[in-house]
Amino acid sequence: MQRQPEGQLVTDTVSRALVEKLTRWDAIYFTNIAHRGAVFEQEWAFGWGYAKMVGILGRMFFVADAGVAGTAAAGILISNIAHFLSVLVLYQTTKLISQKPPHGYPCFAFISASLHVISPAGLFLSAPCAESSFSFLNFLGFYMYASSLQAHHDGRSGLRDILTILSGLAFGVATTFRSNGLLSGLLFCFDIVKSVFTIREYLHPWTMVPSLRRIIILVTAGLLMALGSFFPQYLAYQEYCVDAQPEHQASWCLHQVPSIYTWVQSHYWNVGLFRYWTLSNAPLFLLATPMLLILTASAFWLLSEMASSAMDNNSSLVNESSARGWLSPVGMDVARRLAIPQVLLAGLALTSYHVQIVTRIGSGYPLWYWWLASKIVGKDSIKLAGWDIPAEAVVKWMVIYACLQGALFAAFLPPA
Repeated sequence: MQRQPEGQLVTDTVSRALVEKLTRWDAIYFTNIAHRGAVFEQEWAFGWGYAKMVGILGRMFFVADAGVAGTAAAGILISNIAHFLSVLVLYQTTKLISQKPPHGYPCFAFISASLHVISPAGLFLSAPCAESSFSFLNFLGFYMYASSLQAHHDGRSGLRDILTILSGLAFGVATTFRSNGLLSGLLFCFDIVKSVFTIREYLHPWTMVPSLRRIIILVTAGLLMALGSFFPQYLAYQEYCVDAQPEHQASWCLHQVPSIYTWVQSHYWNVGLFRYWTLSNAPLFLLATPMLLILTASAFWLLSEMASSAMDNNSSLVNESSARGWLSPVGMDVARRLAIPQVLLAGLALTSYHVQIVTRIGSGYPLWYWWLASKIVGKDSIKLAGWDIPAEAVVKWMVIYACLQGALFAAFLPPA
């Protein structure tokens, strides 16, 4: 038997230990599903798109006898590449919506992207979990959407429509990775309502035709996004309800809306309105409180900036940490739309989700990074729950939480 070189043996041992430590909590489900497909009903709660991608790439780039460990290694590689790409896309999106020199701040995009590097999501962004891939796809969708508004501002309606559809496609793929990708569809709802009011206000063919065209494009983009939620559930419905014998059909097949996802989340994971509000979960609410405050404070800060901007549009006194100090006119339009899904995400996390996951799923929403970056650039304090907190203190919390969460994650300890 040929003896393995000592250096290679050490490398293999370290690699196996690293893969083992990063395959915890949700990563175990994702890895097993990617390796042999969804076998049990509860496994449909985990992102079908991510598991499918890891399974395909794992078989392509890792030897067959590597087994589940090879699949986990593929997931870790994909997650880290996706995290790197997320940083780049966030940087480009921030540059797109920022004020251009000499009015803007050159370091603003860099700071915003750097904040995503140290996101409180921690090791979940490097583990074989869907968070980093979702962030990349969601950021990509926001970039396409922001580019479409810029194209509209520049009078290029054809390019605007193409970019809008591409953003819907990106959000749709993101939704196959994490279901909260559906919240990004609120951007299209906002624009549809805006187009409808335009038609009602200006009943003229020259206005109605472009508005109707815009509505058709937005509906198309919304359907592409919704397909990301519908398609995996259609596959599950075929397996458990259509192809199964009547006596073996799942109980949820008879529901008015036969959704395996809502059934599994409710039945196996106890997800539902106020179900998580128990005394034993109080520590988890405390851990999630900083992120909930950040998500809501940044969204309402932006909305209040929009209101004050409308009331005092001619003011030349713009604070460095003010939204008008770092956002272009198109950027203001983008940011106010992004405030809607971010607030709803915080509300759902507080009332219906396992609340502690907000620290990782919130990593895929750019508005709060922009808000924190603007406070850092402007050397301004942050108001959270009535307290004035230095922006640097929030950054320190992010780093400390990510480190602690990483250590607990590797040891298979909550929060997860």
